[in-house]
Amino acid sequence: MAATVWGTLCAQLLLLIVTQLIGFGYGELDAIESGLHEDLSEAFLPNVREAIDDCHLRYYKFGEGPEPKPAFGRPAYLREFAHMAAVGWTGSDGKIRWDCGGSLIWENYVLTAAHCVADDDNIPPDVVRLGDINLYDDSDDQYAQQLKIVEIVRHPEHRFSSRYHDLALLRLEKNVTLHDTVAPGCLWNDEKEIPFPTMEATGWGATGFGEKSTPILLKVSLGIVKPEECNKYYKVGDRGLKQGLMNYHLCAGDVKMDTCPGDSGGPLQMKLLHNGKMTPFVVAVTSFGSICGQSTPGVYMKVAPYIPWISAELAKRGEIIRDWSFKPYACALRYVRLREYEDDVVTKEPGAMEGVNPGKAHMDIINSTQTISIHWPSGSPGVPTNCYGVVIDEDTIVTLARCAIAGRTQPSHIMLRNTRNDIVRVHRHPSYRPNSFYNDIAILKVKDRFKFSNDFVPACIWSGFNLPDPQFYVTGQGRVDLNRFDYYSNAMLAINSTIVQLSPRGKLVINDTCSLPEEYYSGLSRGVTSEHLCFRNKPFLVPDSCEMLYGAPLRRNIWRFKRHFEHIYALNLLGKDCGFGRAALGTRLGYHSEWLKSVLLPNYPKKLDSVTLLNKNLGNFAHCTGTDGSSGLCVSISRCPKVRYDVQVNRNVQFCNGKDVVCCPYDNIRNITRISMSASELDDCADRYKQFHEIYEQYQPDRIERFYHTAYLGWKSKKGMTEWICPGTLITRSVVVSSAYCLMANGSLPTLVNVAEGNPNATWWLSNPTGIKEVIIHPGYNANTLQNNIGLVRLEHPIVPTARKYPICLWQNETHTPLWLYRMVADETMINFELNFPKYNSDCRQDLRQLGRRELQTNELCTDVDGIPQRSISGGSLVWYHRNPNDNSSTQYLVGIVSSDVPAKQLGIHVRISSFIGWIKSIV
Repeated sequence: MAATVWGTLCAQLLLLIVTQLIGFGYGELDAIESGLHEDLSEAFLPNVREAIDDCHLRYYKFGEGPEPKPAFGRPAYLREFAHMAAVGWTGSDGKIRWDCGGSLIWENYVLTAAHCVADDDNIPPDVVRLGDINLYDDSDDQYAQQLKIVEIVRHPEHRFSSRYHDLALLRLEKNVTLHDTVAPGCLWNDEKEIPFPTMEATGWGATGFGEKSTPILLKVSLGIVKPEECNKYYKVGDRGLKQGLMNYHLCAGDVKMDTCPGDSGGPLQMKLLHNGKMTPFVVAVTSFGSICGQSTPGVYMKVAPYIPWISAELAKRGEIIRDWSFKPYACALRYVRLREYEDDVVTKEPGAMEGVNPGKAHMDIINSTQTISIHWPSGSPGVPTNCYGVVIDEDTIVTLARCAIAGRTQPSHIMLRNTRNDIVRVHRHPSYRPNSFYNDIAILKVKDRFKFSNDFVPACIWSGFNLPDPQFYVTGQGRVDLNRFDYYSNAMLAINSTIVQLSPRGKLVINDTCSLPEEYYSGLSRGVTSEHLCFRNKPFLVPDSCEMLYGAPLRRNIWRFKRHFEHIYALNLLGKDCGFGRAALGTRLGYHSEWLKSVLLPNYPKKLDSVTLLNKNLGNFAHCTGTDGSSGLCVSISRCPKVRYDVQVNRNVQFCNGKDVVCCPYDNIRNITRISMSASELDDCADRYKQFHEIYEQYQPDRIERFYHTAYLGWKSKKGMTEWICPGTLITRSVVVSSAYCLMANGSLPTLVNVAEGNPNATWWLSNPTGIKEVIIHPGYNANTLQNNIGLVRLEHPIVPTARKYPICLWQNETHTPLWLYRMVADETMINFELNFPKYNSDCRQDLRQLGRRELQTNELCTDVDGIPQRSISGGSLVWYHRNPNDNSSTQYLVGIVSSDVPAKQLGIHVRISSFIGWIKSIV
């Protein structure tokens, strides 16, 4: 056998030591950085949804952290050739000639070639040796086992004069002693398909024509040669081939490597993955060839057609053989404890130990919580049965087009966690054609909105082409018994055919090198294109280990703003065994982002739809009407952030005379020339009070002592006592803002204000009230609908700013809201701040309708509570910490005012400060 030395048997038997076992979540890929260099302090949610890859912002509260993974150690043995047998003849001098090979397939039976049961002198072999790599050196004999052959069972149709049915069984004197270095191999039982492009042959044969046999077991990698090619070398009528090659013959060879005399009877095999282990499967037995080492393919006997014969012969001789005894899963599980681990999980350890890290295993029993199954009306003919999809928001599923319409039939419902949800609308890509693997994508809308939680979070769409890491999860299903990771069990794993959802790893393959099973190319007339994501894993799987769920996600957890979210790269499109051994394809979502946007964001204008209107008769500060009918002034675009953003996202914009002069709504104009000194204080707030800013912290304390802008409004009772009922927020040295609802809820207006220096929970501040000069309620305030729920309180005397008492800045951006917000809340005894996250108004309106609450106003802001909600206080502040990158200081901004609460308390309804900037400036 012309090959390289694989190695020698080594290591001493040691007790199994578990060095570290810290959990059961094995095989998990760590959450990875998105590569976008995202800064949490600069995270914003647009007020109007304008992207489909916003899930990490939209559902930020549900983001989670990573889980630990176990690791342990075990003795290091050479397990690769545990089934390999040397077949020998004992001479009169006591020396043994090892002239054939074989495979241990039962604990007392070796499978070999029938022509190996007699030598040139018609003498049968009498001995088998296992667990020995170097046959003529005792340095590796510690675990070798040598047993006598007590019976030879040659296939009844074999003839020494021919090369047909060249198989035989050797019964040993007793069962082998099972050990990591001596254990039966399994038999490949699929007669129709051998999917492996290359396999390994092992033996102690000659290293070339005319060469001596090697004392060291060698292996060669051989590729399958198609029958039509092999027939050129082995023709009908050749010696021993009266009828030519048969279907049970298999040709394999390599330009540089080959099997040679002495390798006969040895296995042509493939190691298959299961349970984190690699089990050798004998596909064929070395039978005959031409001159070895001359690039002529060798001929091997397939074992699959002969498994019934093998089973029957063993049963005749008292072995307990079941119908499933030689099924791949049964054999794989029978000796799983003795098998070598897959390469990825093994780490080198000092001495005779090997480290095992299950966190690197390819297979994993982890559910994709967002994956749903798709079902069709009962009795529908010709509909697919293996259809799945992914939840991407409260009522939306993304799936394959072939799973959305079959003929004229649409699916009726989806199932999630054993709960039915009817499908109410189907959007299939308009360019999809049946039996094609192009544009195979669709959107399903369901009747009942999903309720999300930390245990059930929608999947995020990865809209880019390049992946942040080439490894990801494939969503599949398979037998639970073949996918449990065998940590340190000393027993056979119990057979359990229950089908469970799996998350095996996939690895990106460049499209140019993507080689798929031929059966799929009829649907790929243009080949693999940029809309496809090609992936595979090198090892092949034991059959029934994993089957792809079509339409289910190819996914990976990605860190976005300090939390991780599951992102979908693509949907399972085609492939076998979840991409193990042979490549598989997914439909990239990023490639179809424009179509997805047209369905999910129907009101979002396309780039070509934007309109720029120009009115040359309007000059600076001329009154104008915007494209949406709003009134405003013509000002420089630099002073109108709303319109500047509209230009960036290609919305309709009204320009005045000049390319930089736009019609800006009154409330959006910044730094108006004729403004009061107090209004100027609003615009330069960040610089004016910079000396008081504290160091920025990523997770700001929720203690109210840090909110030095907090104020309380008081009413004199009939007994002369002051009742502090309403909270407010100091926005200039002489103005406090609060909700109109709170200011008017007592039947009269407040008369006192106290800026609490950050601690209204203490009592010392009660002796420092300030009188109120006037209270201004917004003229559009409606007590029934709470529209324009804002009011201003002017102090009799301005406060003197200090490090513990100074005005907050106002958030003046009309288009985006900061992601991390702190809302004032209260319990029985304390006032503090809780973390909140903004929601799209459209999402909030849906939630409010389900709760039967009032309609959300356009100038209101809705937030989601992080964790267990507390009672909000009308008039209280909603605050954002901004990190100043130059000195890492922190500036607080007032983003909203608590307007009202809802019964579920998970939603916060706030007055949106940016909507009232113009009115506030006109008053202060």
